[in-house]
Amino acid sequence: MKTLLLSIFTLFFFSAVHAQDDSYAGPAKVTVKAFWDGAAKLDKSIASGGSSMDADFLSNLQRKIDDTKKKDAAYSTGAMESKIKTLAEGIDALKKKNVAAIQGNRDKIINMQNVDKILRSLFQISTDVGFAKLKTIKAEIDDYKKRTTEVLTMDMSVNKNDLEKYLGMLRVNFKVAENDLYELDRRLREQVVAENAEVNYYELLYKQAFWDAAQKVYPTETDFAKAYTTATKLVDTLGSIDNVRAIASKSKEQKIKDTRVPVAVIKDAALEKMFIDVFNKQYSEEFKGAATKAVIRSDDWSIERNEITGIVTGRVRRAAIVYKGSNGKCYLVSNFFIHQEYVGSSFIETKSIYIVQNGQEMLCENVK
Repeated sequence: MKTLLLSIFTLFFFSAVHAQDDSYAGPAKVTVKAFWDGAAKLDKSIASGGSSMDADFLSNLQRKIDDTKKKDAAYSTGAMESKIKTLAEGIDALKKKNVAAIQGNRDKIINMQNVDKILRSLFQISTDVGFAKLKTIKAEIDDYKKRTTEVLTMDMSVNKNDLEKYLGMLRVNFKVAENDLYELDRRLREQVVAENAEVNYYELLYKQAFWDAAQKVYPTETDFAKAYTTATKLVDTLGSIDNVRAIASKSKEQKIKDTRVPVAVIKDAALEKMFIDVFNKQYSEEFKGAATKAVIRSDDWSIERNEITGIVTGRVRRAAIVYKGSNGKCYLVSNFFIHQEYVGSSFIETKSIYIVQNGQEMLCENVK
């Protein structure tokens, strides 16, 4: 029995080896050779990066295995099936590699677009601040700083053109940066209205954030670091927003003390009364006060003429007005203009021709 089993095993082994031998000359000989020739070509294709036809070639090889089994059922296709499995794995690996490469390129493009978007939002903007922004400017500056932090974590190596463009813009900007910062600080310290001072203060903070972004994106540009240092020094000296309001309050007090009635160019009691009457008629209710003094600021009337005919149409005169409010405080309107129309042969209808803003408060004891 053992001898019989050994004989059967020997026969099977011999047949399997013989079936896969290069000298195989059975009925599937042509198909087997075609398979291995095709497998070699597919191997070469995969090794060189693959092609869009590889999947079709693999299917063709599978058909050759099926054909081999039909032509010679005794032939062992184990090596062929093992080879086709290896080829399939190679094609799958290439597919994954290509997908990863495509995704990598897509990610690269998206990153480049995102970097450009943030760089544009950092450097191609205005850092000017107006009253309309006072309620939102702090949040805007905070967002600006977050974008600066974000862009520093991104790959900016593919944005060389963008970086060069913004670098050129920043270098031009720096030429006036320090003067602008000191001028902004000067204006802030002269403000007598707290809101005006706040506008200047937040603009200074915005410019500080701007130059901070510039020095971090371009760390080798010492000028940008210099502008940031200047802005930081001014901000630190000013202190908090409460300090800024206090500065405005002190400036206001000082301006009230320093305000004086200007010297009259000429004295004319009748003309002075005319100014006082016009002011009280047009602005007394609005300003909740009454004019107490007028100082003539022009030595004569300015004549107005029709641009085409040259015919006289009216005349204008300027004065400074002091009025006392119902709150007991005194105010100076430095420039108050009255106008008279020329009708027939005389000047009539005396009235103010410019809207008068609230005057500058002054000490009543300085009204002389």
